[in-house]
Amino acid sequence: MNREALEAHLKKYVLKKAKKVKAKHSNISEIVNKMPKTLEVNNIYDLSKEFNNFYLIKVQNHAKRPKMRYFLAISLASQSSDLLVNLTRDLINKEDNIRLIQFSIHPKSMRVNLLALKELTSVEKYLHSIEILNELRKKFRQKLAKIANQVENE
Repeated sequence: MNREALEAHLKKYVLKKAKKVKAKHSNISEIVNKMPKTLEVNNIYDLSKEFNNFYLIKVQNHAKRPKMRYFLAISLASQSSDLLVNLTRDLINKEDNIRLIQFSIHPKSMRVNLLALKELTSVEKYLHSIEILNELRKKFRQKLAKIANQVENE
């Protein structure tokens, strides 16, 4: 029941305001029972009209149920690097069910974004997930600013 309500809510309220990112996207991998599984990305929607740096990623599940899965993603950095991943890993470990991936939102630009993903399972978790991911981005930016200040002062 939660899945149908979530899909109806997303179609009615979220996707109408979102802009579909048109491109062929690579798959997302996840580890299930110590085995890598791929999730085929069906669509990516840019939610920047309502929420800055947010994307909704719709993937086809490798298992039969649920057929489609939805991930809310926030772009932490538009150009990812190993340094940024290591800085963010500590912040991600403190939060539950948030995944960190390097993914190209716009494949033609050749830029690999650093994204934090949170899977949506119900309508109630949608707004809560936005708050959590926004707070994560703020902490990430503060950490970067602190490092930049230390480098400037030396």
